[in-house]
Amino acid sequence: MGKVPPQEQNMLNKAINVLSFAVAYSTLVVSSEAASGQDGGAQDELSEKPKTELILMDHPLVDTIWDLRTGKQISQDAFWKLAVTQDHLLVGEKHDNPRHHEIQVEAVHQMGVAGRKPLIVMEMVDPKHQQWLKELKPEDVSGLSDKLEWEKRGWPAWSMYEPIFKEAAFYGMTIAPGAPERELLIKVGTGGVPSEDVSKDLMWSQKFSKKQHESLLDELERSHCGVVPRNSLEPLVEMQRLKDASMGLPMRSAMKTERGSVLIAGTGHTRKDRGVPWWLDRNDSRLSLAAVEVSSDNYQLSDYSLADVNRFDYVWFTGRVESVDPCEKYAEQLKTMGKKHTHKE
Repeated sequence: MGKVPPQEQNMLNKAINVLSFAVAYSTLVVSSEAASGQDGGAQDELSEKPKTELILMDHPLVDTIWDLRTGKQISQDAFWKLAVTQDHLLVGEKHDNPRHHEIQVEAVHQMGVAGRKPLIVMEMVDPKHQQWLKELKPEDVSGLSDKLEWEKRGWPAWSMYEPIFKEAAFYGMTIAPGAPERELLIKVGTGGVPSEDVSKDLMWSQKFSKKQHESLLDELERSHCGVVPRNSLEPLVEMQRLKDASMGLPMRSAMKTERGSVLIAGTGHTRKDRGVPWWLDRNDSRLSLAAVEVSSDNYQLSDYSLADVNRFDYVWFTGRVESVDPCEKYAEQLKTMGKKHTHKE
C-alpha cells in the first residue's frame, strides 16, 4: 500500500482521535450508571420494573401533549387516533426515562388495536442480532437481553425496553435493526464512504445543507461538553447521518408492503429537520413525537427548545429523571480526555 498523503493522514488522525474520545466518553458515563445501579444486571433482574423514580411529577405540563403546528394541547385519545393513521410514527425518547418507554409501548399497542402490523425499527438493535428477532413470540422476549448483548453495549436497563418487544411480539409485528453495521460506521467515521450499492440503498448522495450541517455540529459540540474542537467533530456528523439513513432504509422498505413503520429511537434521531424523517419518502405521511422532560422553572410550551414545529410535530411532556449533568460530573476527566484525544496538527 502506498504512503498516505499528509492531508489525508491528518483527516484520518482527527477521525480516529475523536472516535476514541467518543468511545471513552460513553464508557465513562455508562460505567457510572452501572455502578449506581441504573444499568442492567442479571437477566432476572432486568425483567423487573426499573427502579428509576421520576421527579417533578406535579409539574402542570406532565403527561400533556401539544400539537406544535397549532400550539394547542390535545388529548391522548385524539393523539393516538391520528398517530395510527400515519405511514410512519417516530417516537423519540431520552434513553434513561422509563415513562418515555411506556409511551413507546402504547404506540405499538395502539397500532395493534387499530389492526395494523407496522415494522418496528429500533435504534438499539444491531444488524448482527436480526436472527434473534425472526418470528419473535412473547415467550421468547425474556431471553433476548443476552442475545442482543444489551448490557454489554451500554443501553439502559433492559426492563425499560422489554415491554416494547413483548407488545410487538404479541401483535405479530416484526422488529428490525435500526443501527448500521459497525464496520460501516467506523469506515464512514474515518473518512470512507459506503459501497455503491449500499450508498444507493441508503440514499447516501442526499447531502446536508450548510444549515443542517452546522445545526448537527452545534448539538455534537454540546453533547461532548465543549472539550473537543469543533472541526474535530466532523467525523461524527457523517456517523450521525449514517445512523439516521440506516433507520430510514427499513422504514422506506416497509412501505413496499404498505404496512408502514414505528421508529423507537433517541429524540435527536426523530427530529424532522435533519433526523430520520429527512430520509423518508416525501410522499409518505409521518408523525414525529418527542417525549420531553419538564424543567422546574419552565411552565410554558415556548420555554422548551424542543417544542419547535420545524423539529417535531408533537411533544409529550413527562416527569424528569433526577441526574447530574455529565459535563459537570466528569469535568476534570473530560478535560483530560479532550486533551488526550484531540489531534494536534
